[in-house]
Parts: sequence; structure tokens; C-alpha cells
Amino acid sequence: MLNINGKDDSSYRYKMPAVNVNVGGKGNGVFTILDNLNDISKAINHPPTLLLKFLSSSFGAISNDEKMSITGIYTASQIQEAIQSYINTFVLCPSCNIPETIPQLKKETKKNILLELKCSACGKISEIKISNKKEEKTKDLIISYLNKNEWIVQNKGNMVIKTVSDESNPFDL
Repeated sequence: MLNINGKDDSSYRYKMPAVNVNVGGKGNGVFTILDNLNDISKAINHPPTLLLKFLSSSFGAISNDEKMSITGIYTASQIQEAIQSYINTFVLCPSCNIPETIPQLKKETKKNILLELKCSACGKISEIKISNKKEEKTKDLIISYLNKNEWIVQNKGNMVIKTVSDESNPFDL
């Protein structure tokens, strides 16, 4: 098990499994399967499809949601480094560095929607700082998930994916 914040601290309580990868296919159809992406996603309380799309964007690859794979051959350390980049941007609280954040939308105008992280631990609300195009794409995907009510956040950062037909409000905590 690895620390979610990426630091080397044996007493840190927030853990996630290290990524397991396998390579499949032949020739031009080779792909990397992420065996335990669902477990990693559960540990960081984010949908696995968001994490998979971030990884595919990071490597310039195509993702397959059913196989939990991306095209090309990648090592576990390359994937782990990209996952840590996702965690640093979209999961950890910038103030207290704890992964008990809940993504929420702040609408400034109809077209200008900001993505913020509300920390369940320290209570601070922070705007997500985007530094590149792959993070911008992922931010847009998270906003889309929240707008479509496909991502419901509950107390203490627990996440439940639901269908669009469910009528509850994702901002009711």
C-alpha cells in the first residue's frame, strides 16, 4: 500500500494500492491493462473512468472503459507517477494535504463554471489550479460528471456513482 499523498510516512493513514499493469495484444494493437484501477479509484474517492481518461490524456493514448486499459505499453512506475499527478491536482487539499475533499461547482456566470475542492478535514474551499491541457480536459470531465448528477458526493468524501434517472441533488450533503 502507498500513501495517497505520495510521501514516505509509515504512519500516514490514507493509503491506496500500488497500480498493477499487464500488457495485452500484439503489434499495433498492444495495450496496457490497469488491473486494480477500481481499487485505486475507491481509495481516492473518484470515479475510475475519470482517472482512466486522465491517464489516456497524459500518455496521448486511447482508453477502453470496459477493459480498463489504454493503448500502448507503459510501466507500473509511469502509470503510478501519472496517478500521483492526478491526486495532487484533483484530490489533495491544497491547504492541509489531506485527501478528504469533495469537488463542487461554483457558477460565476452561465458559461463560467469553476471547480472547487471543499475539504472535509480543514473546511477550506480551494479553487483547482490547472497548469496544462490534460488537467483542463479532466477538469471539464469532472464538471460534466457533477452537472449530469453522475457523481454524488457524500459526507467525508465518500463517492457513489449513480444513474442520471436518480433525481436527488448532488450538492445535498
